[in-house]
Amino acid sequence: MIGTTLDKFQVVDHLGNGAFGHVYLCYDPYLQKEIAVKVIKVPNPENFVNAVKEGQTLDLCRHKHIVDVKDVRATMYNGEAVVIIVMEYLSKGSIQKHIEKRFISVKESCKIIQQSLLGLEQAHNNNVLHRDVKPGNIMFGDNGEAKLSDFGLAINYHSDPSDVLGYRPHQPLEVIEGNPMDKLSDIYATGITLYRLLNNTNKLPFTFSSKEEWLKAVKKDLFPPRQYLPNIPEKVIKLLNKSIHKNRGTRFQNCTEFRQAIEKLNFQIDWVYVDDDNWIGQNNGINYSIHKFKKRTGWVIDFKKNGVRKTENCFINLPDDFVEIEFFKIIRETSLN
Repeated sequence: MIGTTLDKFQVVDHLGNGAFGHVYLCYDPYLQKEIAVKVIKVPNPENFVNAVKEGQTLDLCRHKHIVDVKDVRATMYNGEAVVIIVMEYLSKGSIQKHIEKRFISVKESCKIIQQSLLGLEQAHNNNVLHRDVKPGNIMFGDNGEAKLSDFGLAINYHSDPSDVLGYRPHQPLEVIEGNPMDKLSDIYATGITLYRLLNNTNKLPFTFSSKEEWLKAVKKDLFPPRQYLPNIPEKVIKLLNKSIHKNRGTRFQNCTEFRQAIEKLNFQIDWVYVDDDNWIGQNNGINYSIHKFKKRTGWVIDFKKNGVRKTENCFINLPDDFVEIEFFKIIRETSLN
């Protein structure tokens, strides 16, 4: 389609696949700006209503943390009937693309999920389930804010309720067991998204040979693996584990509860990975660094604030089997107040 015309729009690039259509970067010659257009084929007239509903759902749930819909219309393309949903174009792309290219800090991970929960809360308040929360369906806005996108599954009301919809690794125990998706399954999927952000995991290792094997792993808390990067503070891990608990009653019961738990975290230093021996941090314009290196007498850890050593977090002559423990202990303890 690149280089062709779609309705009044000029197709510039293919941005990706949604649940029920392809999304293209287009140029609007009348407004003279780039927009995103989702194209949904509707070969049968009975599919038309469902195709339009995604745009109607986005319009119903308008919020600064949900991708903004501009227009919905039926048109013809290459002799085929299609519905197009015209949306704001977000050039910074999805969270998924960022995980694949750079390190996401604990503080940024929590901010992304906190803002996504504001959007999801708006949807839930309008009795709309998302049913496919994952890093690929959260976008960065022009000002770096998180925006929930792709509500294709939210309006797929005619699906077989026994089907596991959405991204399978993000489904909770009750859905795998055959129960319908609901607000708590959206909470769980958001928690798994937080898990992936915190661990900088662009893909979960979903290698089960059967549904029974998958179900057993989730029941025993073996999936997702309860393994976390060593820089993640215990308070954050505790919050995360609550959001993805296999017991529905133990999980956060709504978006507000989940979001407020994140907002209570009092971040101090926003640590970012540089390499295995170096991390840098920032807080209110103050720069921090932590560096470990080996000397003849043992390992040294240097902790600096605006280039000045802070001896309370510096160590010398550490043995090989202790340096990693102490290094990440300092990072964890200085991440939160």
